[in-house]
Amino acid sequence: MNSILKVIPNVKKYSDYLFDINKGKTPLMLSGLTDTAKVHMAYATKFYTDKPICIITYNEMQAKRIKKDFNFFDDYVATFPKRDVISFDYIAESKDVLHDRISTLNAIVDGKAPIIITTVEAVMQKMISKESLYKNLMTLKVGNEISLDVLKSKLVLLGYERYELIEGKGQFSIRGGIIDIATSKESGIRIELWGDEIDSIRNFDINTQRSTENLKEVTIYPSYEFLLENNDIEKICERINSKDYSNNVKDKVEDDIAQIKDGDFLTKIDKYFNSFYENYNTLLDYLPQNTVIFLDEIEKIKTRAENIVKDNEHLIKDLIERNKIVPEVLTNMQDYLTFCDKLVDKQTVYLEKQDIGFVDKQSMHAKRNGYSFSYREVNFFRSSMDLLFKELQEAINKGKWTVVLGRKPRKYKKTFRYFCRT
Repeated sequence: MNSILKVIPNVKKYSDYLFDINKGKTPLMLSGLTDTAKVHMAYATKFYTDKPICIITYNEMQAKRIKKDFNFFDDYVATFPKRDVISFDYIAESKDVLHDRISTLNAIVDGKAPIIITTVEAVMQKMISKESLYKNLMTLKVGNEISLDVLKSKLVLLGYERYELIEGKGQFSIRGGIIDIATSKESGIRIELWGDEIDSIRNFDINTQRSTENLKEVTIYPSYEFLLENNDIEKICERINSKDYSNNVKDKVEDDIAQIKDGDFLTKIDKYFNSFYENYNTLLDYLPQNTVIFLDEIEKIKTRAENIVKDNEHLIKDLIERNKIVPEVLTNMQDYLTFCDKLVDKQTVYLEKQDIGFVDKQSMHAKRNGYSFSYREVNFFRSSMDLLFKELQEAINKGKWTVVLGRKPRKYKKTFRYFCRT
């Protein structure tokens, strides 16, 4: 795919844009782009500036489309999906969503998330602070000493659950001096102790339980984001109990407090978020300072953000009418203006299909710093090769670059391309 990217520096307009990016200029706007062109421009920015990028789009479906296009350039693209707010105890959130979120957060902290795709809703949601989530981060080295009890305690603080035999992410098991930790769905870390000394660290396959690679050291990251900021459950319950509730839900609150004291707190965090967490962040707070943030169609992002607030207002009203507890995660949701305020100190690039009108003050600044391109979708030629040759000949006559991409039969799973100066 480097062949396509090599064309970019030959376009003066884009080289000027890259100069602005490297200089730290913000906000900027790129207009006249097709959906594919947005990905091309964003990836080229990362490629030529070596800065991590984050694309914020307006819904999950568009995020999936963007990821699919990005995979044409790069195999590793991290996604950060929105959380489904748990309004009722019996609604279970998808573990896949939770795994995707914590995997992306861990990759960001580890410096291994150069491309992130997310939605405005995911960015508007408050979450545990970065400091609280990673305060128990654990790095283990061969030859270091650590007691089995300390290791077990730290794994629990990082959100891992003990099982006889691990079968999936977020679990750990102990057999004598051997500790297995599932760090993903397919693989894990096997630590062998000799007394209190770490004798060996290995990767292993969860399905076969066989070791695959020896390691000198390893960092154990949180298994999910619902870690306790403060392990004092009594204090958390006191905070919950100190708030004013309507008479219709007081009994339910008391039942929730009893379950929290018994250790069943995961489904209660959304309800009593402010009691569990004194500090909070959003995804934007986790990103490295030099991240370039791309906003995909700001008008659609704004409309979606406003609709999220309205939907939450309707849901809150419905919960109150049904004598249900309103989750604080809903009342904490940021609005569009707050979202924009958090972007002020970030380097931001607006990706637009057309020149936009007045959306907000920041996008107008971006428009003044804008670069207008002329991308267009090319018709599928299918079996009409004469039309293809005709367009290629016209490009040759005009001295243009032409890149023709194709794909081999599915069983080969490899992309091939033709690159020619026409």
